Amino acid sequence: MTGGMISRISFFLAGLSLLLVMSVSVSCGLAEPDTGKDRHDDEETDSGKDRIILYKDLYHFSAKGGDLRISFSTDIDPDILNVGTTASWIGQDADTKAAAKYSLNLNIEPNDGDASRIGYIVFYTDGNAHDLLATVTIVQDGQKTGTSEDYSEDGTVSVIQRASRGNGIPVVIMGDGFIDTEISSGKYDEVMDKAAGHLFSETPLSGLQDYFDVYAVTVVSENNSFGPAYSTALGCEFEGGYSTGISGDDDAVMEYASKVSGLDIGEALIVVILNNDRHAGTTYFGYGRDNGGETEYVEMAIAYCPVIESLESEEFRQVLVHEAAGHGFGKLEDEYRYDFNGVIPTDEAARIQARQQLGWALNVDFTDDRSKVLWRDFLADARYAHEDIGIYEGACSYMSGVYRSSEDSMMGSNTLGFNAQSRRVLYDMVMRRGAGTEPSYEEFVSFDMAAGQCEAAVAERVDMLTNSVEAVHSSADHPLPRPRFVDRKINL
Repeated sequence: MTGGMISRISFFLAGLSLLLVMSVSVSCGLAEPDTGKDRHDDEETDSGKDRIILYKDLYHFSAKGGDLRISFSTDIDPDILNVGTTASWIGQDADTKAAAKYSLNLNIEPNDGDASRIGYIVFYTDGNAHDLLATVTIVQDGQKTGTSEDYSEDGTVSVIQRASRGNGIPVVIMGDGFIDTEISSGKYDEVMDKAAGHLFSETPLSGLQDYFDVYAVTVVSENNSFGPAYSTALGCEFEGGYSTGISGDDDAVMEYASKVSGLDIGEALIVVILNNDRHAGTTYFGYGRDNGGETEYVEMAIAYCPVIESLESEEFRQVLVHEAAGHGFGKLEDEYRYDFNGVIPTDEAARIQARQQLGWALNVDFTDDRSKVLWRDFLADARYAHEDIGIYEGACSYMSGVYRSSEDSMMGSNTLGFNAQSRRVLYDMVMRRGAGTEPSYEEFVSFDMAAGQCEAAVAERVDMLTNSVEAVHSSADHPLPRPRFVDRKINL
């Protein structure tokens, strides 16, 4: 359920007695979902106190909106029972209060937007708004909510780019929540091409693009909306609340990726673009093959990112780079921190250090010793003095006990591009996986300077840093979640 602000609904329960079952009536505009869950009294066996027993906990409306009367039973004193909503488009129908004093009558406003939306009705007692007794989910279609009929293009593969250098590091891009008409209209291909372009829009990958094979797999979903009343091919879901996390069906994603002929899926970066405009993004890695009972980790990662705001949005580009290039390909850690997260726990630090032994998470460290920190070469290199490289405390969402190399960067606030240490990690990974070489520090510097990371080129980023929002977040902010290490064996 969303963790947004809860607006209290005036609630009329005069004369309510214990376990009084209220009636339900639904006017036009309400489409009963197949996934709706009925709660019948004869199925209720809980004999405890302070209960809310819902007749139905999921309602699905068309974009037109309409009236809804929710039925439930309760043994809670009506003087302390509160009912609230998390959505401004769910309101109480004032005209039916008197006639329905034992019911909750609501009005669902028309949805003029293209996308579907979800709201919640929550039940709680005085002083316990964070301890919900029951929740009703209300899903409403958008103006462009649709259903597929033609699946003939499902699973087709197109080549966006063939590597002209090296071994061809595989990238597979696909979409979730796209229906047949959005594919036949060319929208799907446009989104895939834009995502591929964004992936290589920041140094160093912009200068190393020729090392990559890039494919797009067409995925036809039943619906082009996300939520409990809809079905998409890759099963993507938004976590909601204060989280901007996304989950998906890993097995379905890998099955579609495997439609690329000859693909070594263990080496693939898989990028899933959601047909939605909300701010979110999550990357998963830590997959591996069984090796005598032990897990042999592989480079495969799955990065989920919606078309945030719009296809031309800078935020969409930045989040895609952060998730897919940073977390997915580079296995970089986040460099932002939460003000409510103090010292990084010892066990969490140990987990990150174990990943560093695999060549991952090399943009953070656990020492402030200038002679030992991972980016010590840059600290002693006058050619990078203009980047203000240092040892800054706070990363991996924690305020202390872990360090980063710059005040802000692409792995912090999603702006300013990758800092020098992250650029080196990305460059080294391309050379190692794409060219089969282990580059030296000076080889990286030569590339980096030729790619434009000189004092003049960095000046704009330094100016942006002066005006940027510091990558320290409170519980009310919505930074992207840390990469998820799945520690899962898969059949490769």
